[in-house]
This record gives sequence, C-alpha cells and structure tokens, in this order.
Amino acid sequence: MNLPPLDGSPYQRFLGVCLIRAGQGVVEIRLPFREEFLRQDGSDWLHGGVIGALIDIAGDYAIAATTGVGVPTIDLRIDYLRPARRGDLIAIGRTVKVGRTISRADVEVRTAGGEVVAVGRGAYASPEQ
Repeated sequence: MNLPPLDGSPYQRFLGVCLIRAGQGVVEIRLPFREEFLRQDGSDWLHGGVIGALIDIAGDYAIAATTGVGVPTIDLRIDYLRPARRGDLIAIGRTVKVGRTISRADVEVRTAGGEVVAVGRGAYASPEQ
C-alpha cells in the first residue's frame, strides 16, 4: 500500500499526527495532545476545529488506503458527542465507497482510553481514472 506521507503537509506536521496502522480502506491516526489545541486558556477541552481536522485527515487517508492517492475534500460532516479533554486522540477512518467521481469515508474519534468523542463522514473527490 502506497500512502502519501502524513508529514508531507505543513499543517499535518504542525498538528503532529502520526499513522498507527493502515490496511485496505482503513487507517488509524493519532493526534498527540498539545496545549495549543485547548479551546481557551484554563480549559481542559480541545477545540472542535482540531477534532474536525483530524476527522478530515483520517477520512482522506482511508480513501488513500484504498486508492493509493490523497484526494481533496468536497464535504465534511461532524457530530461532536462529548467534550474531548486533555490527552491524545485516535481517529479510525474507514472507506465507505470509492466511486467514479465521489468517494466517502466514515471516521470515529476516540480518547486514548477508548471513549468516543466525535464521528464524521467525509465526501472526497475520487482520483482521476
């Protein structure tokens, strides 16, 4: 499987995301906790934008784990289920469908302890045939 490197993007390098595992149509990506990810000073909740970025990245890489190439996002839906508190987050992205023009992936974000904090679905432009 030939996945684009996660550190090939300046934004992904800034976030510090790392690939834990990848298989056909599935990826697991870790986001290490940083103080800069908190929603405000004195809070122990992470900003929703960081979680959204993690969902988008995991969805894209799930598609790439099927097609071998990264693809641009067309649409992204996120359901925040509970606050994500201080600590690493793990995103599990799974390809739902790779179509001729649009591909879809589902993503679940968990704390290091396994609690689900958010889910999302992304639509991505399919690679050119």
